[in-house]
Amino acid sequence: MKKPIASFILLLCLIFLAVQGYAEEFRYLRPKDGDSFSIRLRGLDIDLRLISVDCPEYKQEFGQAARKFTDEWLRRGPAYIEYDNTTQDRYKRVLGYVWRGKEMLNIELTRRGYCISAYYSDTHKYFDEIKKAEKQAKLNKLGIWKNGGLKMTPSEFRKAKRHKKKSKK
Repeated sequence: MKKPIASFILLLCLIFLAVQGYAEEFRYLRPKDGDSFSIRLRGLDIDLRLISVDCPEYKQEFGQAARKFTDEWLRRGPAYIEYDNTTQDRYKRVLGYVWRGKEMLNIELTRRGYCISAYYSDTHKYFDEIKKAEKQAKLNKLGIWKNGGLKMTPSEFRKAKRHKKKSKK
């Protein structure tokens, strides 16, 4: 019973902080994939999803490389989460831009070609900068852009995986 109440209180706090344009420090726990990972925030273990980027899935080409980059980046020192208009996704993951000093993980992943940019109308504060980093990675043929891009976008990969599971039933 305590966990749902604590989660609800955390959600209310996040909504308030998003409106205020606030950033707060968290403790990194472990990676999930390139664009999501587990953190400890205000005493709760939660999952965080980076805004405006979509990394390949773990079993997709470049998925493990994206996950490794994120894990190594987060282990290099304290990081902060900055919120946008929406603070949680439909999977109850906290949404944010992650900073260490003046460096943003969302942009660094994109600049190195570990993800594609993803525009959502309710979370787009830094989308122009992320899109610019993506164009640079494409131009320099980095990461997923080495051979012109992925065979399937991460979204298409997830959809194909869901479809495959349904057809097996």
